[in-house]
Amino acid sequence: MSNNNEHLNLPSPAHILRCIEEWRSYDLRKLSDVEIDANLVSFLDSLGEYVLTTKRKTVPCLWRIRSMDYLLKSESELWEPPVDKTPMGRCNAEKNPVLYTSLKLKTPFEELKVKPDEPVYLIKYKQRTPLNLRTVVLSDKNTSISGRKLFDDQSFISHLILRDFIRSEFLKPVGKGTEFLHRISASMTRTWFDDDDIDGWLYPSVHSVNDLNIALKPNVARSKLEIDSVRIAKMVDKKSVAKSNISASKQPLFNMMKMVIKSDFKAEIKEDGLYWFPCNELGGDF
Repeated sequence: MSNNNEHLNLPSPAHILRCIEEWRSYDLRKLSDVEIDANLVSFLDSLGEYVLTTKRKTVPCLWRIRSMDYLLKSESELWEPPVDKTPMGRCNAEKNPVLYTSLKLKTPFEELKVKPDEPVYLIKYKQRTPLNLRTVVLSDKNTSISGRKLFDDQSFISHLILRDFIRSEFLKPVGKGTEFLHRISASMTRTWFDDDDIDGWLYPSVHSVNDLNIALKPNVARSKLEIDSVRIAKMVDKKSVAKSNISASKQPLFNMMKMVIKSDFKAEIKEDGLYWFPCNELGGDF
């Protein structure tokens, strides 16, 4: 695999399809992570050259929500989970945490299927420096550079087959009883889409169409992000707040099924913990 954006030659479509067919014959429930990684590396080595895109990205803010199972008391709880409490996820193996964030506020609400009036922790991060992100699922825009095609006709077909394979494997919906499917995307993250200079991964949301998520390595998150605010908030019906005494300057930027976000408590972050205070704010970009 190469990050060299010159003319690229991929194996024939028939070869790509044979590799995919072999991959899909494996019973992933019976393979160890090491075996899954080895099979993907073998697949990778057979490709010759494949486009990897890295974006140096600056965003206004990143969003994350957490279920309100208990009262958060320390700043450490606003970052990635502790190693011993880290379950397998789309971009991480068990006990190998990353920080999952979203570019849009509505994305984590849709992914966690938050119900109206259900309180959650809403965490907003701001960037200190730009992020170097590896794009997991390529778009059509990655097939040319300066108006020059990257592939000949045969390699272009191979590229499309491989891109759709990565998309379908990485973005498989995961639910109760199918958690093992995360082993595919986590292995792809480790073997296909990682380098020492990569801060994290940019990938499409499974449950929030056309939205993007960013998974960051913990050391990068702590050095390149800062916590802007943390709140206890909930989705509420627009009609319920239309005639409230909430400041008119707080425009509701979040809109999903006639819902807006209302913040009830805000935390002040101090060295010895989080201190919660009542607040009454409405909107997406607090």
